[in-house]
Amino acid sequence: MENTKIEKIKKAAAITAKVLNVIRIFLIVTIILCVFNGVVSMIYQGGVNGSITLPNNTVEFYNVTYVTLVKLLNIADQNAFAWVRWFAVAVMMSLVLAVVIILRKTFIEIRESDSPYREEILQRIKVLGILVTLIVLSYSIGNGVMIGLSFWCIYCIFDYGIVLQKNDDETL
Repeated sequence: MENTKIEKIKKAAAITAKVLNVIRIFLIVTIILCVFNGVVSMIYQGGVNGSITLPNNTVEFYNVTYVTLVKLLNIADQNAFAWVRWFAVAVMMSLVLAVVIILRKTFIEIRESDSPYREEILQRIKVLGILVTLIVLSYSIGNGVMIGLSFWCIYCIFDYGIVLQKNDDETL
């Protein structure tokens, strides 16, 4: 009975790792496009020349929550604003890519191990919790706190699972 549960976990981990690989490729392409658009925005000077100032010295032509910091910079030049925005998006996408890579490695390790309760997986959960919390904090402090607490609970559950696994292994 236990072997079938472990096999189901391994199968789910294998499928998830494959899906995360596709997402990883998509994120790499997205980051490359963001950097390319940022470079094009830096080079492009046609018609704007840094002379357009909108009300409150801000440019309000976007609605992307994770580049709110760029909005706070009060950049009046649309070209400068565009390249800063593209690079900010590329940085955020790079953080998401790091999460996807670590998560994929975690699922591969779960697939290849006899038990998901291992120290290496626990350490990856800790790193994932920190990265995901930082990403979500850029959206909302409240959501970031909830995500952080959720990852902490998952970390504690896996930590206890490791203790139980060691006790079970020593019993046999």
